[in-house]
Amino acid sequence: MAGQAEVVTVSVNHGDTVNQICEMHLVISAPGVTPIAVEFSGPVKRKVWPAPGAILPILVDPGDPASYRILWDQVTPAKEAARTKAERVAALRRGEPVDAPPDDVISRLERLAALRDSGAITEAEFLALKAEVLG
Repeated sequence: MAGQAEVVTVSVNHGDTVNQICEMHLVISAPGVTPIAVEFSGPVKRKVWPAPGAILPILVDPGDPASYRILWDQVTPAKEAARTKAERVAALRRGEPVDAPPDDVISRLERLAALRDSGAITEAEFLALKAEVLG
């Protein structure tokens, strides 16, 4: 089932290699699943290295939420995520209203559609998650 992992802590990205071992503390959640804290340790590409507070798309076993897989191919590249966050912070400091960026909603819907199309989630799960994204 589709879910998300919130990055609470993440190790520092050192060096110039494409893949490095990343260690994170995450909170796993999905519709109808009690959120749990887990630890992740594994290779991650430098270009998608997450920051604390990032929300990562995952597939999670609803019967065993500690069994999950991060969908790295759907993670926003780190430079793009940082630029977007900096622009939002600047807008807030200028006193401008800041809503969820439209591309965030669109990208979440696109990810959900890809999960549905691949068979990772059912049509019913897709519709429930879509309604949640659209509020």
